[in-house]
Amino acid sequence: MIGRIKNMSASSRSGFIQAENGQTVYFAGSEVWEHDFPFLTVGQAVSFELQSGHWPKASNVHLFEDRHMPHIPDNRPLAAIQLRFVGFDQDQQTRSFRFHATVAGEETRDYVVTADVRLFQKHHVGIQEGPALCARVLLAQLAAANDHRPRSMRAVLSEKDLIAHVASRVVAVRKPFRRRPRPVRPQFQRPASSA
Repeated sequence: MIGRIKNMSASSRSGFIQAENGQTVYFAGSEVWEHDFPFLTVGQAVSFELQSGHWPKASNVHLFEDRHMPHIPDNRPLAAIQLRFVGFDQDQQTRSFRFHATVAGEETRDYVVTADVRLFQKHHVGIQEGPALCARVLLAQLAAANDHRPRSMRAVLSEKDLIAHVASRVVAVRKPFRRRPRPVRPQFQRPASSA
């Protein structure tokens, strides 16, 4: 099945998927492909298998790559390009996220996105979301470049990008928790001892 991440926990990477048929499906972090973890964010298109049971659960969750689905729009350039997060360097408060960009039949390109780590703290965004946010910045710049892909690229993850990410988060409405009333137990009375 195909769907989009509706909401998720940044720490556990578990959350809910809005499937293309309108169904809301839970997924656990252990069901996400390991190499797709850095790119998993709210709004991301994913493919998954639906598990049977009382509550719908997703397994085998991974990024959805098919560009031809009209109901799953894609912002990437027309020529398919794959970004892979390969690590980061840090110099004081600036973290540089490094990516390899691969295109079929072409040499690998090296792209870097820098970010001020203080902005993550300021806007309550987990640093583990950095690679996915930086990948979005790169894909947006590549789309704007009209298929001109430089051999190397340096971009910046700005405060505006983080604010937009925070605004896009969908928070699930939780039902108030009600405790069951405890049963009233009759109090045990000791028999009066006769002296």
